[in-house]
Amino acid sequence: MPEPSSAAGAAAADALGRADLVAAEELARAALAEGGSLSARLTLAQALAWQGRGHDADAVLAEIDPTTLTETDLMAWALPRAANQFWMLDEPERATAFLRATRARLRSATTVDALLSTFAMNAGSPQRALELADSVLATPDADHRAIGWAASAAALSSARMGVFAPVDSLAARAVSSGNPGLLRFTSAFGQTTALVFHGAVDRAETLARELVSDAQPSRAIGQLLVADVLLMRGDRDGAVPLLRESASALSATGYSWGPLAWMLLAQALGQQGLAVDAAKALSRAESRHGLKSMLFAPELALARAWTCAARRDPLGAIAAAREAARAASRGGQSAVTLRALHDAVRLGDGRAAESIAALELDCVFARLALEHARAQAVQDQEGLDAVAKRFAALGMSRGSLNTP
Repeated sequence: MPEPSSAAGAAAADALGRADLVAAEELARAALAEGGSLSARLTLAQALAWQGRGHDADAVLAEIDPTTLTETDLMAWALPRAANQFWMLDEPERATAFLRATRARLRSATTVDALLSTFAMNAGSPQRALELADSVLATPDADHRAIGWAASAAALSSARMGVFAPVDSLAARAVSSGNPGLLRFTSAFGQTTALVFHGAVDRAETLARELVSDAQPSRAIGQLLVADVLLMRGDRDGAVPLLRESASALSATGYSWGPLAWMLLAQALGQQGLAVDAAKALSRAESRHGLKSMLFAPELALARAWTCAARRDPLGAIAAAREAARAASRGGQSAVTLRALHDAVRLGDGRAAESIAALELDCVFARLALEHARAQAVQDQEGLDAVAKRFAALGMSRGSLNTP
């Protein structure tokens, strides 16, 4: 982004980097009132977009004539416009086409590729996202925006693909880019995922809780990350109120987090045995799900699985959990495949052990999930009790093993 031309503009950019969106909007408007600059206008547009006010942000960006911009400024304008189209205006195909057309006009496309990597991840192609991100992160002159987008996308993509080793370093690089904003939640989701699968559940919950702030949408997204860890713990009662608040707050925005909140809420309610409430949450998840949240298609299938379980349809529940595993596998999301297969075991599937073993994931959760699946297959009660104790030692209650 161009350098701010006033004290108010600089303060607005700083507030945006901290994800204090209300302050960023107020300060950017003040900077524009002083005579303004392209930087202040772009900060204002992003502050509006990140609050879920996509049409307001688009109107601010539309006042800029791209034919008058230098290559640097053209890129600074195109990135928030494409991001706003992708998420807040719910036009992911148009956003991707616009960004690719802009890329063709630039001599250096590193920063554009960084945003394209995030688009690819959200659209359900984490492997493609990782390829783009790796290319960006290997570019010596990649700017802070490119590093922020690419490293955060790489952190979450890697975690969901079951490649846990680089997640923390990628997240650290995203944060140290100096422009994390709401991207911090993307990389943090990768970290909490990796920590849970390595059995460090307490650390995962602590990390997630540290991100919960008073301001929206940071509060809602942070609570979603906490609730996701609580579901892995088996604490569906703790997860439900957090997810209700998050889903409600995010409904007015275009974030991919919004559909995910409804998906996780349906899972949690289903695990509580509340069939009607789970079905309502599932319906909202389905109506909000699309290309921009395709990464979370497995979570939607798991929402269906637990909704079926709540209405006492075990065969439907197992079938939906298996579909979740297939959806995750098609997208190369091995860690999510494992989580879906383990949910299938929890729902009574006696044929998941071979599929879990075939994933060849080397982590604590994979080993315990395989032990659970094998005991479930032969109804070995002593074995089931033993694996329950091992899960409990990690901070996962019997609620993380049992059906409603």
